[in-house]
This record gives sequence, structure tokens and C-alpha cells, in this order.
Amino acid sequence: MSTRINIDWSRRLHEPFVYAALLIALGAGFTFGALLGIARALGLPIGGWYSALVQAHGHAQLFGWVGLFVLGVGLYFLPRLRGTTLQGISRAPLAWSLLVAGIVLRCIVQPLAGFFGASEISSALFMLSALLETAAILVIFSMLWQTTRTAKPILPDTPVYSIERFAQIAFVSIALAFLLNLLGVWNLVSQAKSVVAPRYDQPIVTLFLYGAALPMIFVFSLRTLPLFLRLPVPTRNIWRTFALIYFLGLVLRILPFLLAIVDDALMLTERAVRANFIILLLFDALAVVGTIILNTCILFFIARLNFFQRRQLAEASHGARANYADRGEYGRFELLIYSAFVWLIVAALLDLLRVLPILNERIFVPQDAVRHALMLGGITLLIFGMAVRMLPGFSGKRAVAFPRLVLWMFVLGNLAVLFRVLPTFFGQTDWTAGLLGLSGIVGWFAVLLLAINMWKTFHLK
Repeated sequence: MSTRINIDWSRRLHEPFVYAALLIALGAGFTFGALLGIARALGLPIGGWYSALVQAHGHAQLFGWVGLFVLGVGLYFLPRLRGTTLQGISRAPLAWSLLVAGIVLRCIVQPLAGFFGASEISSALFMLSALLETAAILVIFSMLWQTTRTAKPILPDTPVYSIERFAQIAFVSIALAFLLNLLGVWNLVSQAKSVVAPRYDQPIVTLFLYGAALPMIFVFSLRTLPLFLRLPVPTRNIWRTFALIYFLGLVLRILPFLLAIVDDALMLTERAVRANFIILLLFDALAVVGTIILNTCILFFIARLNFFQRRQLAEASHGARANYADRGEYGRFELLIYSAFVWLIVAALLDLLRVLPILNERIFVPQDAVRHALMLGGITLLIFGMAVRMLPGFSGKRAVAFPRLVLWMFVLGNLAVLFRVLPTFFGQTDWTAGLLGLSGIVGWFAVLLLAINMWKTFHLK
């Protein structure tokens, strides 16, 4: 029996991570989002429970939905680009168990602590959840370190050379996010609260969205979209420099929050860096520069994918399905990918309008709109599209089980984004609250369709 389990993990490492990501998204992430919207639609009193549920929703979406998916697919895919497989695979079940247990525990404890109030028991369980998640990431990084040491050196002519730095940014960001989560929970426990302070929570969100998810999207887009969508192959010699510029923008964007965390460490010395008004203004200005760099990089990357040249190349190609490299066995996956990149453009433009001087005084852009256009629109829809197109091949399958469901995923997924982003521009009214609640419900069903498709696909004979 143990041999069989070992073979399953070594050949299909991604599957347990994908299952867990889907279950957490359905059981907590999108469910909590729907409950929050319904609560606002019904006009329920907003108390401490609401903020705790908001943060539990975010934790489920970032650590569970995005984090587990990125880790599972990345741990399977990236070592193979270097001509090897993940080393220390026998530790993968332990890492998976620790991580899933930590996320699930956090999703249970935080809403209860917000509703009933923080207690010694809730504080202990908060700390346990963060320790489990931290232990999991340490196990995963031990596997990556072992893999790096046994892999062949990366040469300029190897496929992974141009995208290596994106993968490094992603895993460094994940590690830092888990560390900040541990520190934030420690701060929460020390003050007997039920919500992690913004100075910890905000950089965690940024690191997951811009540091982990987007660089991995860059990796998979450069390696797979030219094949899947018959796009021109992007120039390879610019991406390592591009990655450094992108990383600079990421660091600058989170600087003010890191400065606030440093102040926490200096409390015992009765000193505070943020007390220096000049330093505070400088770091805030650098964060604006970082935001501009990040969003300019996103727009530049999308432009370099040359989506508009696809049909010119495809007209000269021959295949059962015009313009694509498949026969329809993966459904209309390309609609998910195209719409995801449209939402990425929307998110980048909105974020630029939010921070650019003069413009941000004339045009109000809620940060909530930017985040959900990015998270629910760009990242989630790309997860949908890449999942139905890539994961069957990872599991040795040549098709997705239910190709027709993919079109419904596209419809429901985009409606969920629209219903979540649009109301943020119109304030609190009955119809905006109703749309917010409907967004969570529609998004939940979109994820359910993906879960059904992946479960059946992974079990095809």
C-alpha cells in the first residue's frame, strides 16, 4: 500500500493540491464571500464578526485557493523544466497535510473568534494554524532546495533560463507571506484580537497576488500559451531583466508596511522609524512608484504576448479546430484565458488611476475594485483556463471530462467578477449589496463546475 501511495504522489503530485484548493474555495473562500454579500444585502448589523469573516475569506482565497493551486502545479511543472523531478517526494504528503490543516483551522477559528470574541482557546488555535502553515512551507522549501542541488545548471539556451527569475520571485514571495502571517498572528494573539493588523495583512495580500500568482502566470503564459493558442513565441532575451524590474516594483510597493512591522520590533526600545515624518513620506512615495512599475510591467507583458497576431499565424495552420492546437477536447478554454487577460488589463489600469497624482484626485477608484478585478477576474479565470487545458496532461489524460462545462465556467466566472467589481463604484445601496451577494453565489457555482470537471478528469481511465 505504501508503495502505491508513493507512486501516486510522485506521478500526480498536483492532484491533492488541486483537490484541496477546490474544496477550500467551495467550503470557505467563495462561501464566505457569498455570506458577506448576503449579510450586507439583508442589512445585518456589522460587528467584529464581519471583519473576522472578511479576513478568513481572504485567507481561504489566498492561502487555500491561490496558494495551494500555485504550489501544486508549480512543484509538478517547474522541476520538469529543469530536466528533473521534485526530490524528497516522500515528504510531500506531510507538507500537504500540515498546510491544509493550518488553512482549515484558520478558516474555522477566525469567524468564531469574531462572533464570540477572542479567548485563550481561540488564541491558541490561531497560533497553531500559523505554526502548521509555517511548518508546511519549511518542508516544501526543503524539497525545493534538494531539487535545486541535484538539478543540472541552468544555461542560457535552456527553456527555463528566461523564466527562472519569475519562479524565484513567486517562491520568495510565498515564503515571505507565510513569515508575515506567522508574525501577524503572533501580534494578534498578544493583543487578544480576532483580526490580523493591516500592517501584516496588506503586504500578505500583495505578496500573494503580485508576488506569487502573477509571476507564475508569467511562467505558464510564456511556456504554454504560444502552443495552446498558436501565438508567436515571445522574445526570450528580455524576461530576466523584466523580472528584476518587476521585483523592484514589488519591493517598493510593500515598503511602508514593512516599515510598520519594523516599528513593532522596535517597541521595546521605545523608538519608531515611522515617527520620522520625512521617512514616512519617502516610503509612501516609493510605494506609489512601485505600484506604477508593477502595473506598467503587467501591461507590457500582455502586449508582448501578441494576442492580435494569433489569427494571422493560425490561418496558415491545419487542425481539426481552426486557430488552435486541439480538437475541442478541452472545451472553450481560450475564452477563459482571453477574458482573464482583459480583467488583468482592467485591474492594472484601475490601479494606475488609483495612485497617479492629479488623476486620483479626479477619478475615485476603490482598492476593493482593483483587488477583485485582479484576484477574481485575472487570476481565478486564468486558473480556470489553465486547469482545464494543462492539468489533464499532467495526469496522463488527453481531454477534460466535460468540455461543454468549460463554456459555463466562462459565463459564470465573468458574471461573478462583474457583479463583484461594478458595485464598488456606486456605494452602499440595496442593488449593489444584492449584486455582491450574487457574485459570491455565482462564483461558487463556477468553481463547482471546475471541481466536477477536474474530479472526473483525474479519474478517467
